[in-house]
Amino acid sequence: MTANKILSAVRVGFAVLFLWLVLAGNWVNLKNESFGVFDSHGGAGFGIVAVVLGALMLLISLTLAAEKEFTIKPLAMGGNQILLAMGFASFTTILSFLIIVHSGSFRELGQIRGAGWGAAGAGLVAYFLPQAVIAGFGLLGASSSTPTNQSDKQKIGFVVLVSGALIAIAPLLQWFKTEEGAWTGYEPGAPRMGFLLLAFGAVMGLVGFMRLRSKGLAEPGGRLSHPHLQTIVSLSVISPLIGWLITAAQRDDMSVGVGVWVGLLAGMMLLGISVFELTKREVTAS
Repeated sequence: MTANKILSAVRVGFAVLFLWLVLAGNWVNLKNESFGVFDSHGGAGFGIVAVVLGALMLLISLTLAAEKEFTIKPLAMGGNQILLAMGFASFTTILSFLIIVHSGSFRELGQIRGAGWGAAGAGLVAYFLPQAVIAGFGLLGASSSTPTNQSDKQKIGFVVLVSGALIAIAPLLQWFKTEEGAWTGYEPGAPRMGFLLLAFGAVMGLVGFMRLRSKGLAEPGGRLSHPHLQTIVSLSVISPLIGWLITAAQRDDMSVGVGVWVGLLAGMMLLGISVFELTKREVTAS
């Protein structure tokens, strides 16, 4: 068995295990009961997003294992690159859920004891899945990319910079509301998932600033270009925020503030400029 087939089997195994843990395991443990993936007091919106991502990752993993071509040609995105983006999005979605059930006033709403084995196990699997995808990039041969023209380069760098700044700023705005009060994403008592956005926003802000320079910013290489990495970050921001919004829609004891919407729009802006760049460049899809 070749190394590529072994890695394909590992990716399929991780995708199957992730989806099984998400669907079969407990997501929230209270003192006397537990809740599953779709319950409003369990996985709620985060569970729904995780199931969708898990199903898509399994489908893509099986397609790649069957050695069938899986490429979105207009966007220069191949199955491995899409799988990597979804793997990171799955990890940040589960991690955000684990953070909010173990910190802040959200935990106090239902007197939550902690996350269940399904969510915890899925988070661990989602951590290793992207690494299995990255390991396979070295077996795919040489890659190439063409630069963007100067006009597009400046536009892209500016939008990435603004998107990153908005992602980092979003948790400074109102993030979470209950009958007891309201919190920003960084305040004590707030669900601490906002600090993930701070990290993503700071990195994207720096990337945008560096890309605005005349020298630009060197490509990361290894079958990944700047728009691929920006797509990964955008999905890693959008996915947990959608989960948070769905959770708020399902529950009567909480609601979200404007900061969540600002973060979501900034993530979508970053995704949009990444798609724009992929249509303007010729990069290797894999």
